Amino acid sequence: NSFDHSGYDEVTDDLSLNWRITDGLRLRGQFSVLMRNSTGDLYKDPASASYSASTGNINGEKTESTQKRTVIDGSLSLMYNNTFKGHNLNICLSSNMRQMQSTASETRYRGFPGGDLVSSNYAAEVYGKPSSSDNTTRLVGALLTSNYTYNNIYLADLTGRIDGSSEFGSDKRWSMFWSTGAGINIHNYDFMKSNELFSMLKFRVSYGLTGKTNFSLYSAKDMYQLQTDSWYPTGYGVFLYQMGNPNLKWERKYTLDYGVEIGLWHDKIYLKASAYDERTIDLITDYTIPSSTGFTSYKENMGKVKNTGVELELRARLYSDRNWLFQLYGSFARNKNTIIEISQAMRDYNKRVEELFSSIYGMKSLGISPTNGKEIYLRRNGDVTDVWSADEWTIIGDTAPKGQGSFGYTLSYKQLSMFASFLYTFGGDAYNNTLVSYVENADIKNDNVDKRVLLDRWQKPGDITTMKDIRDRNVTTGASSRFVQKNNTLQWSSLTMSYNFRPEQLKKLHLSGLRLSFTMNDLFYWSTIRQERGLDYPYSRSFNLTTNIIF
Repeated sequence: NSFDHSGYDEVTDDLSLNWRITDGLRLRGQFSVLMRNSTGDLYKDPASASYSASTGNINGEKTESTQKRTVIDGSLSLMYNNTFKGHNLNICLSSNMRQMQSTASETRYRGFPGGDLVSSNYAAEVYGKPSSSDNTTRLVGALLTSNYTYNNIYLADLTGRIDGSSEFGSDKRWSMFWSTGAGINIHNYDFMKSNELFSMLKFRVSYGLTGKTNFSLYSAKDMYQLQTDSWYPTGYGVFLYQMGNPNLKWERKYTLDYGVEIGLWHDKIYLKASAYDERTIDLITDYTIPSSTGFTSYKENMGKVKNTGVELELRARLYSDRNWLFQLYGSFARNKNTIIEISQAMRDYNKRVEELFSSIYGMKSLGISPTNGKEIYLRRNGDVTDVWSADEWTIIGDTAPKGQGSFGYTLSYKQLSMFASFLYTFGGDAYNNTLVSYVENADIKNDNVDKRVLLDRWQKPGDITTMKDIRDRNVTTGASSRFVQKNNTLQWSSLTMSYNFRPEQLKKLHLSGLRLSFTMNDLFYWSTIRQERGLDYPYSRSFNLTTNIIF
């Protein structure tokens, strides 16, 4: 009579306000409450085969759990818009609040007389201590947004926001965020409207400050835990199990973004180029402290990171007529992360911070010695050795590509169309685990092995090889730069073919629309690194046939 019963009740109430005060002034408000209660009842029959005679008479288990979650959302916005003599102005002043509260409890019972007596009243004992949790977070904010245009040529916008969150330290809960931007549509000038070359020529720039949270609840507060295994005349004892940080504040990011959009020959060619410079300050991360304090880490605002990059997008309509259409598209992106500054307390942990990015660590290798087939390493002090040591690890590669993007084409003839998409990366490094696991450390006794195990391994003095002596196969190869390779890839990610039925065909079928599509994914993959795919992660080619019908 084992069973697992669970369920939930959910109630949502919404209240909205929409008041048109004047032609250009409007007030909107919304208030909602979401309440969700869920229960769980898991029971295992005492006659279950999972019990044996050795467990005695305390057979049968039951777990009762409850969860309650309440979300309160509210917003109020005052909006103004007006257009006069080519000028267009939009202003919005709004405020919002959000509260999330959740509680949970769980109790386990053990020892039941029979499969039909499942009430907790029949349990022999409460197994372990009942557990409960209570989490509450609040966020309050106010927002001002405005944008202005003149003759659709000059563009400007300004945004300001102030937010307060209970998730931060008691002294750092409020912060101000803002952004501003400007643009100019040169193609909308009168002297540009008659030209046949530029259908679009737009320049834009923006700069702003945003903030975020990226840590668990109550990280800014000291937290205590009851010592429920000991009872004193005054009650349970407590101990501090999390060190909070009352000065923990918002992680902030300044972003400068600028770019250009160009359309040529009535948008037959469209080019969009963007560049950005992002500087994140007051990084929130775990700060490692000596374990003698009773803790190993706590949350800290620890420094600055610079993130720069460029993005390009190109579309070209190479041919089009009444029946045919052929278009190409492509994109390119490059990004670079740099640590500008870390807190003085974390200066000794700079190496650990770097690991958060894309570095590959190991010993620098000088290759395989032709004399004895052993690998030669370069220690950090410049000495040469044939002994691998984790203490000599250093940065031996960077997985971040120098560039990545996509390209593809669209080809259509009447109702038949085909779309292909390709992905590419170049300039990054990768550690060739296939070469390590299935060639260098191959198990030639129990497994079939790659032919390189025989042909590319050192066998006798004088051999110039990239693999160590095969007689050392019982010694696991440590991470070294010998297996770091450039990872340039090209992937045919998808191919979609579709057919849209003509109106006269649909009329006979009494339909408004009918479309058949066939899609194939991961058709082709090429890489400068020879390695087996699907060994450490799922990999499969998929085929999908889709029918869209509109009545």
